[in-house]
Amino acid sequence: MSTQQRNSACVVSVDPSTADVLRHQTLVVLEANHYYFEEILEFGPEAQHALSVIYRDAFAVLDTIGWRRPDEPVTVDVPFTAGFIEQLHRRRYDLGHTNIDRVSQETWDRELVDRDREAAVTLDRLLAQV
Repeated sequence: MSTQQRNSACVVSVDPSTADVLRHQTLVVLEANHYYFEEILEFGPEAQHALSVIYRDAFAVLDTIGWRRPDEPVTVDVPFTAGFIEQLHRRRYDLGHTNIDRVSQETWDRELVDRDREAAVTLDRLLAQV
């Protein structure tokens, strides 16, 4: 884990369906980094700060779009920091490789592949705006 520098965020307008994908992928970012907390006391201050930035950025996105889809969804302006954009690029890469792995299995779930493919397309569109 490298130390991320806090910088100003760019703001992107996100429609409700994109927010749904973004919400799920942001939660995956949080989940993917959770194991670092198991050894956080062994980290130096820089590494502790780097981990906190990942979580702060993700929480800022979730706080903006909502932790669940609102009853009346609307387009919202979402802040994206450089560090969070990097996390979304990692998620996009993982989605592509996960689907390759799934399709190469003898039995695979078409619904999961389609869901991840749609998420990858949404992230591509979103990342093209930042």
